[in-house]
Amino acid sequence: MDRELAQLRDELDRLHKRECELQRELFDVRAAAEIKRKQIEDISKMRAVAAINRLPVEVFTRILHFALSMPCYSRWHEYGTHKLIYARVSRWWRDVILNSPSLWATICVSPHWASSFVEMHVARSGEHPLDIAVLQRWHGDNDVSFLGPILSCTRRWRSLTIRAGAALT
Repeated sequence: MDRELAQLRDELDRLHKRECELQRELFDVRAAAEIKRKQIEDISKMRAVAAINRLPVEVFTRILHFALSMPCYSRWHEYGTHKLIYARVSRWWRDVILNSPSLWATICVSPHWASSFVEMHVARSGEHPLDIAVLQRWHGDNDVSFLGPILSCTRRWRSLTIRAGAALT
């Protein structure tokens, strides 16, 4: 009887050790499965985001700079609104555009640009050097009051272009 009892206890110990091994293995498998599940989730999220939104901010800002770098005197009446249109694409685009001083450093000033719009450009450009384009049609009056917002920051002017005359479109 003692021998049979000893064999049963040995078998129970062996089974208990095997159970512990299987529990450790199950724990390891569950941990590995959770890691894979998170990797799949991350990849799925990355695919859901457009490739352009995964670019570093510096690269994306440079792309926007090229997109916005058309000469001021070409379709000048629309020039100032392009940034605002792009800023409506997504929250990320908006944040990048509104917080990138270089994108606000080209200012086309004309009687058709509201002073507040020019002031917004000056403020958002931070201390970035400014490229100023003055666009004016002359209709007999020589009112240049629209230049007021840019005169306070002449120390920051990098370039100044003046286009004037009845031929501006």
